[in-house]
Amino acid sequence: MPLWWWPKPTAECFRHKRVFSWGIFSHPFSALTASVQSDYSSGDEKLDVSPDNEDTRKRSRSLSSDNVVRTLRCLKMNPAVAFAYFQDTESIGFHHDFSTYSEIIHILSHSQKGKMLVSLFCEIISPTGSRGPEIMPLIYHLRENCATCHTFSFACNCLIKAHTMCHDVSLTIEMFSHLLSHGYVPSTWACNFVLKFVAQSSDSEMVITVYDQMKCSQLTLDAHSLSIVTRSLCQGKKADKAFQVWVEMIEMGVKPDAHAYSSFIIYLCGCGKYDLANAVLQKGSREGFQIEAMAYNKVIDGLCKEMKLDEAEKVMKKKTEQGYAPDVHGHSYLIRSYCKAGDLEKAWVHIEAILSCGIGINCHIVSYLLQGFRQLGWTDEITAQFHKFKDSGLHLDGILYNIAIDAYCKFGEMNEAVKLLKEMMAKDLAPDKIHYTCLVNGYCLKGDIENARQVFEQMLNSNIKPDIVTYNILISGYSRSGLAMEVFDLLEHMIDQGVEPNSLTYGVVIDGFCRAGYLREAVSLFNAVKENGIDNIDVLYSAMVCGYLHSGKIDLAYRLFLSVARQGHFVDHFSCSKLISHLCRDGNVKDASTVFSMMLEKNDVPDLISYTMLISAYCKSGDMDNARLWFHSLVEQGLSADVIVYTVLMNGYCRSGRLKEACELFSQMTSDVINPINPDVVAYTVLLDGQLKETLELRWQGITKESRSFLLRAKQKYILSSMKNLGIEPDVICYTVLIDGQCKAECLEEARELFDEMLQKGLTPDVYTYTALLDGYYSQGEIAKAEDLLQEMKDKGMKPDELIFSLLKQKTLRSQKVQLCL
Repeated sequence: MPLWWWPKPTAECFRHKRVFSWGIFSHPFSALTASVQSDYSSGDEKLDVSPDNEDTRKRSRSLSSDNVVRTLRCLKMNPAVAFAYFQDTESIGFHHDFSTYSEIIHILSHSQKGKMLVSLFCEIISPTGSRGPEIMPLIYHLRENCATCHTFSFACNCLIKAHTMCHDVSLTIEMFSHLLSHGYVPSTWACNFVLKFVAQSSDSEMVITVYDQMKCSQLTLDAHSLSIVTRSLCQGKKADKAFQVWVEMIEMGVKPDAHAYSSFIIYLCGCGKYDLANAVLQKGSREGFQIEAMAYNKVIDGLCKEMKLDEAEKVMKKKTEQGYAPDVHGHSYLIRSYCKAGDLEKAWVHIEAILSCGIGINCHIVSYLLQGFRQLGWTDEITAQFHKFKDSGLHLDGILYNIAIDAYCKFGEMNEAVKLLKEMMAKDLAPDKIHYTCLVNGYCLKGDIENARQVFEQMLNSNIKPDIVTYNILISGYSRSGLAMEVFDLLEHMIDQGVEPNSLTYGVVIDGFCRAGYLREAVSLFNAVKENGIDNIDVLYSAMVCGYLHSGKIDLAYRLFLSVARQGHFVDHFSCSKLISHLCRDGNVKDASTVFSMMLEKNDVPDLISYTMLISAYCKSGDMDNARLWFHSLVEQGLSADVIVYTVLMNGYCRSGRLKEACELFSQMTSDVINPINPDVVAYTVLLDGQLKETLELRWQGITKESRSFLLRAKQKYILSSMKNLGIEPDVICYTVLIDGQCKAECLEEARELFDEMLQKGLTPDVYTYTALLDGYYSQGEIAKAEDLLQEMKDKGMKPDELIFSLLKQKTLRSQKVQLCL
């Protein structure tokens, strides 16, 4: 190879050193070397790229490690040529050793030829390769001999990248840790490269391990590092840890930018941590960053899902203050949640906000609105608004049609429902099983089983497969109509279609049979299913208990309840509550208490209504001690007693002649520090009645009429004054008690004044009010006034029942006898 092919400094070096014969340079290089060397050739001088194999082997044997090292050093100013030479010497059979590898690594590191160095490292560390010495001694040698720490760091960066290409996460992390322990200080880019590789290849626990190592080594991280770690943790559903890392890194001096804030907010929302996301959003906003609109919408959506609507409104306001134009997303989230909460007024505010910006509403927003109407039971409003939006030209989807069809079905207007279904089909909107199921349910609610069956068959003919809900609705309709054979045929059809009847299906059948009066069929089905076995058999037991109660078989329902409990099963909360209600109404407080106790043993706390019924039953039986015990149980279970249960207990005390305890309970109710309860007119009426009974008892204790009358008026005046202070007006029943009290105290003038006051207030006396005043007149011998009042009563279409009329007649005769004797 002619000497002038090489740059002058290299050629001069070769002349003075004489390290190889001219023949060596006649060896052809690779195509890469040839392309590089062509820059140094002149005229027609080109390399021969077709060497003789025998000549190649001879030249390989003439090379030595020292010669190769010296050649590489001479080529260090041209690292690409040096690397090509390094590869070519290997291709002709030369085996590189530690010294040649060290030299080429040093050259490539110093010149920052990253691709070449990564390629070299991959060849050394590849699990499938067998060339080259151990990598770590080469790195140690480089560290000891490189001129700058930057060269060493560059080489380590390339080695890490090569490791990610050739090895898994654990080996890469092991290599990274090894380099750190030997003085390697990776750049922020290198740290992020490792973090990203670990995050993409492993779980969040490994990412945290690497992050903690970097933190302990006091390496420099940036906003990108923060995003990598927090994204990985949030993807692993470890949002709390992600937030902890976020706070740590900010304390370490990392300054996230607007994109980092926005990304982290979106990650937190993806984990359902909407409060944390909102806190980060508020922090970023205070720092003056322009948080992305999507992040705002994600937070609004999340807060709306948790029904934290005031907070969502604040975020919406902040978004507007940041200069973002209104969009349909944020408003639609608020509309959805306000409709769900039944606050349609606020939902309309956001609908108007969208319309005022010229955005327009879509079918999703309309569906939220109609579902809000459905939740409030405003069925007529659903149909009215549906037609209003349809006439406006808004595109209506299948969901909206379904809501409107369901509304008509609940109205019983099946013709309108079918009309909508046909209209929908004419618009190329294919009905699904939900639409057909609504129609089936509508016809079943009307008892029109024949049309329900026809819709079901139309559904099958349209190749729409009914689900368990559709079958259960139709089965319920059949069973309530007593169509036992049709029920069993439909059950068989279900199984043929691959829809397995479940315990709810059989429960629906049993309930329907019992409601229709077919208890025998219900019991037969119950026994057959129980014998064959079924999952969730408790549903079946619950249905049978309710079935017995529907049929008036309270004793059978209670016995089944006990039998089920002894087998380790338990009927559901609804069935237990219903059983308690029937037992209490039947006066069987002992068995009702047993059901209560067993529910509490199962940690199934009865509701306030059930407690009230049991307490009322004990009060009616005169067992006030047990009534008070169950009242204490109510409070111990964490339920809040209301004015009704207090009134029931006070009434029990009054009926038992224990007015003092009733008054103490009234005081406890109104003066409770934690949960004071305002009494209603019924509570005051109970106290008035109790005061009347106590005053009447004084008659037998030698107290004069005047004293009794004075005491009664004083107590009534106090109670009425208390009612007035609370803005509570006496009702018909309250006036009746007051009038009865005055009559029994022989104060007929006051009684008549109360009666007239009642009329002046626009209240209409009932038969009991008239009877109380009549009783007073007859008792005091005021026969004429009594007859006038009785005639007035008859003129208004009222008359006392036979028992009251008999008593009044007796008092009339007694009064007439007294007058004759006088």
